[in-house]
Amino acid sequence: MQVKNSVLNLPRVGMAISKVKTEMPDAGADFNGKIKRVQEALENYFLSQENDELGDFKIINISKRGFSTITLLEGRTSKDYVKFVSKTIVHHPVNIAITQKENQAVVEYNILKFLHPKFETVKGCSVPRPVLIIPEIETYVMEFVEGDLLADEFRFARYFSSEKKFQRLKEHYYQCGRWLRHFQEFTGMHEEGPGSLTGVMERCDYRLKLIEDLNDSRCPEHLRRNVMGFLHDQYEQVKDEKITVSGRHGDFGSWNILAGPSGVTVIDYLGYGEDPVPVDILKMLMNFEDEKKYLAYSPRRIKDLRESFLKGYGSLPSILPPALVICETFHRICSLLASLSNNGGRLHHRIERKICLKSNLKWLTDERYRKLLWPVHNIQI
Repeated sequence: MQVKNSVLNLPRVGMAISKVKTEMPDAGADFNGKIKRVQEALENYFLSQENDELGDFKIINISKRGFSTITLLEGRTSKDYVKFVSKTIVHHPVNIAITQKENQAVVEYNILKFLHPKFETVKGCSVPRPVLIIPEIETYVMEFVEGDLLADEFRFARYFSSEKKFQRLKEHYYQCGRWLRHFQEFTGMHEEGPGSLTGVMERCDYRLKLIEDLNDSRCPEHLRRNVMGFLHDQYEQVKDEKITVSGRHGDFGSWNILAGPSGVTVIDYLGYGEDPVPVDILKMLMNFEDEKKYLAYSPRRIKDLRESFLKGYGSLPSILPPALVICETFHRICSLLASLSNNGGRLHHRIERKICLKSNLKWLTDERYRKLLWPVHNIQI
């Protein structure tokens, strides 16, 4: 997994939730103590697993993200230089229910340990190899993987950008679709009762409460109450039905995908769990929808990327429309929260956020604008 400055260029709509600061070593006694623990753990790992010694240990880069601190580490064995990435969980208010419920370093380490050997057989799709876990400091270590953040490559969707590089971007999104399909099959696609939707609805309510607390005049009065009432109406329509579920990445987007000549590598499994299958698919489709609002991007090219992603995924599972509505509502709320929380940036960035904000508010509050992102025609809401 590659950690460099490009990792910090998250999509503009999501910046308020994932504010990032990069700094070189000197982050305080607590951080230095954790890195010392990581060093000791890696040294023990090489002695016990590789029958080798790790020396010349140093920090190459530190990236402070909203939900984690990512550190690129380098050392030398008797054979070669080696690089690793350590990830330490940060208890951000947006994800506090997740991070308090279960040690997310352990959750991420275990799912990577499960997925890595399975993806080794899938050409063009991979996950980082987990190396070790230090639960008491909520930190795990994985192998470094070469690649560029897919979010950085999205610039080739702009008007007049290189057609050749755009075709490469399309191929990467095709691989993203393949990766997600394999991920869901590896973690197990099966049917559950409507209770599988309650977690999504709880996350909707929590984020609506955060929006409510912002007290922003652009939001209509009683937004939370009205949207949750609408969601409960949708839930009533499927309360006796079955929903297809699988493992959920939780934040499946270009900001968590590395792209290179050999394909795509998906990172950051914070909050991994089981959820309705549409949740991860719609996360990507919602990102395309937001990106269409950005002034520099070609709607035609974004449409092509969407189609490449869906072609890579293959046949979509049959999902009841009310369940699709609940899942998409969650992503609309997340996008709205991000737009409301981030007031800075250049003029065109502020204009783009305003367009996204208005679009999502219309979708959430007026059924005339409630066209689903799910690529199935003639769905009545």
